[in-house]
Amino acid sequence: MNSMRDVTPGNNKVDLKNLIRFLIEYAKNPVHGISILPDWNWPSVFTVQILLALASGILSGLLRFNFYRVAYGIFLMPIVTTISALLLTLFLYYYFQFFENRSESFRKLFILVILSSIPFYIFQIISEYFAPISLIGFAFTALLAIIGLCENFNVAKKRAYYISGGLFTLVLIAWFTNR
Repeated sequence: MNSMRDVTPGNNKVDLKNLIRFLIEYAKNPVHGISILPDWNWPSVFTVQILLALASGILSGLLRFNFYRVAYGIFLMPIVTTISALLLTLFLYYYFQFFENRSESFRKLFILVILSSIPFYIFQIISEYFAPISLIGFAFTALLAIIGLCENFNVAKKRAYYISGGLFTLVLIAWFTNR
């Protein structure tokens, strides 16, 4: 009896052209895009996460030119946002373990977190001029997360609202604390 897991590496290439094509289509219709999550490999998932963080961080620093914000966007933003996304994914992963009594793919949950975070990244760019706009971006992120949880993971709408609402409340508290 051989119960060993196959760990043969699969296709670990990043098809940047395909990723960009998906993101353009996603920007046109995020509700549809979040309803049917792509099946990206890990290198592709991290590529999208890092590119979104870089773009958001650099553009934010360039909008009201600030060398330190640009440097933050290049060096720290990708690290901080990737760690935050991984922690949020870990929260969702264990939510399914304890409250839904089932296992879900960590990679698929990470894709949901990254794609639902796109509005936050976009609104974050202009937060230099109007700080509360990042909360509006996070509100859109929470709405996309609700749709993604319901459509891809069959979470009851009421529970999806509680999860996203709870996370939004935490972000709101953190935002006010930092002001």
